[in-house]
Amino acid sequence: MIPSDLLNGVRVVSLEQYIAAPYCTQILSEAGAEVIKVERPGLGDPRRMYDPTRRVGDDDVSGGFASYNRGKKSITLDISNAEDRVALKGLLAECDVLVTNLRPGALARVELSTASLRAEYPTLIICEISGFGVSGGPYEQWTAFDSVIQAMSGLSSLVGESADGAPLLAPMSMMDLLTGVWAAMGISAALAHRALSGEGCHIDAAMYDIGAAFMERALTLQEFTDKTPTRGTDSFSPVGAFRTADGRWLSIVIPTDEMWRRCCTAVERTELVADPALDTVTKRAERMRSTIVPMLEEWALNGGLGAEEAAAVLRDAGQPVGVVQSVRDVRDCAHLAHRKMFAPLLARASAQPDRAELALPRFPLLIDGIPSAPGPVPALGEHNFTVLGGRS
Repeated sequence: MIPSDLLNGVRVVSLEQYIAAPYCTQILSEAGAEVIKVERPGLGDPRRMYDPTRRVGDDDVSGGFASYNRGKKSITLDISNAEDRVALKGLLAECDVLVTNLRPGALARVELSTASLRAEYPTLIICEISGFGVSGGPYEQWTAFDSVIQAMSGLSSLVGESADGAPLLAPMSMMDLLTGVWAAMGISAALAHRALSGEGCHIDAAMYDIGAAFMERALTLQEFTDKTPTRGTDSFSPVGAFRTADGRWLSIVIPTDEMWRRCCTAVERTELVADPALDTVTKRAERMRSTIVPMLEEWALNGGLGAEEAAAVLRDAGQPVGVVQSVRDVRDCAHLAHRKMFAPLLARASAQPDRAELALPRFPLLIDGIPSAPGPVPALGEHNFTVLGGRS
């Protein structure tokens, strides 16, 4: 089986923009679904204009758009216009899934409420992606971007050098991407259910809910100890990074007594295994920066061990460790190249593969050992004629 066979025959219409919904539907697209992206006439998804841009084939392509929209069909409709709503409903009559991340209530204001759509299309799976959900609650109408959810979910409260320092944001759209993954998972489950029951359903995918679920580790610590985790330390287990003789960094986690023993053996400090100040996971977590990191740095420096050499010693002892790689390191990684993790970026279906200069991460699962092959980035309204029956 190839990845594009998984959802072959599934048709998805998406009223989407920015990241969360486009990432969800790109996952579905790479799994074989036909995804029809509905965009505003003349404007399109705002991310079409995002820098950086590069020339790919005959087109100028935005990296901020290409990351989430490969392999889709693009059509333009103004759903505030009655004629365009008729065209959209014609598509919905022939599709399996509707995905939207318009603001809560936006569809209802143009006579496309969820209730009316479910009544008219009982087998349709509707997935509404929003910041705070569409089922009521004090925050339902609040606008949310990734940074807002990172802050409100508690993630930002844990990212930074110390509890007294400023909270920081993860430098990627983590909550948007997680929401896209969860929404795609919910849609896949709903498709499986419909195959058995014949029934559609409504999926309410709230970024805030998903952000809270992502914080399970910190929330578990809070619930079980009544201590609020803070920036700068991990009270759950010893985790951190230390500098090696070549100036690079190694990330290490020591979550069990057995791994602590292995680590101490590897760095020839076995006397620390029985040290009463370090004889439990929580004690070691508290002393990670003050005691364990300096010990590891001294070991690497005195032994003249660079990051790769130190990592090899620790791995041979059974201790999990990873070199802190740059983004360039990841892009050039021989292991990822072996797994064909980066797929060529083609501007249009007509572009020639040997003209592609760029590559982006693919659907990160191998199905029967076969990687996915993302389709090209669609131009705005490129598929109006083929999808809308002659509309240009």
